[in-house]
Amino acid sequence: MNYDGGVRKHAPNGRIHPTVRLACALRFFAGGDVLDIVPTYGISKTEVHESILYVIQATNVSETLVIKFPTNHDEQRAIAEGFRRKSGAGFSCCAGAEDGMLVWCLKPTEFECNQASVGSKKFFCGRKHKFGLNLQACCDHNLKFTNVSIKYPAATSDLLAFENSPFRHTLEQDGFLADGLCIFGDNAYVNRSYMATPFPNVGEETTKDHYNFYHSQLRIHIECAFGVLVQRWGVLRKPTPQNFTIKKINALVLCCCKLHNFLVDQRSESNPPTVNTPEDRLNLELNGAVPMNGVAGTGNTAIPDQLLNGGEHFDDDPSRSIRRRHVPSQNVLPRDSMHALVITNDYRRPPRRE
Repeated sequence: MNYDGGVRKHAPNGRIHPTVRLACALRFFAGGDVLDIVPTYGISKTEVHESILYVIQATNVSETLVIKFPTNHDEQRAIAEGFRRKSGAGFSCCAGAEDGMLVWCLKPTEFECNQASVGSKKFFCGRKHKFGLNLQACCDHNLKFTNVSIKYPAATSDLLAFENSPFRHTLEQDGFLADGLCIFGDNAYVNRSYMATPFPNVGEETTKDHYNFYHSQLRIHIECAFGVLVQRWGVLRKPTPQNFTIKKINALVLCCCKLHNFLVDQRSESNPPTVNTPEDRLNLELNGAVPMNGVAGTGNTAIPDQLLNGGEHFDDDPSRSIRRRHVPSQNVLPRDSMHALVITNDYRRPPRRE
């Protein structure tokens, strides 16, 4: 791109100020249509697209906006303390919550599929009936993303996407996590020394069921983070534009996650939860944007159910051999310790609402 400090050279109608380019990109991220943005800022459709790509590139190369899980043990314990304050059972070992989300896109072209060495069918998520990519992410107690990975198409299970992510290999390194800390995930993942999952197939009103409730109380933070992300950046609630390649979609999602983190750091009571306008919201509705559904116990946070839990399957590993060949690195896993805490203190799931 031919830019000098964010300003296009030799523009026949004058230079476009960087603030205008930023405004165009933010309107687009919020779910606005390019054709609505053009008359608002008085620039061409081509320049709107150029502005969007410029802001994505500038955001993703910024060293101050890098998404990185803290390596310092004191910082990890600070996150765990933040989760503990939100835990009804006082769980103090959660250093993050992990889950996957579908990034909705149109069916990739054969050329793109050949470049990615992946057939088009792999981009189709049968559970959600949408084409897309598998986004794996981890967040802290403030809903700030501490890790983001987009390496696989939508048909990939969360298990496989996580198992082959750099984040999983980092977590396995001895001494990376402070003693006693782990990540919380749902049953799409494997219960390990660094990953605590719910107990599967448990009866109601059992101690394991009670543990599952308090585990979910913290794990759901990642779903809330996804909810805030797509509510603010409405472009993720609808299929990405046809002119966006798989590579550009990855860059777009990473950019939105980084801007989400920036806004979390700047958050105050006066900050609005979304930046989209009435025109943007109308455009989202006309494009069939997924609805945002409220979840009990999360305040005003809503989540995009139609984009979540699409990777909770084992089509890539029907025999679950990954689960069988895993040998725990310690005798007592974090899940066992938390289950024992629930039993000792007689913590119980609150009565279910009818």
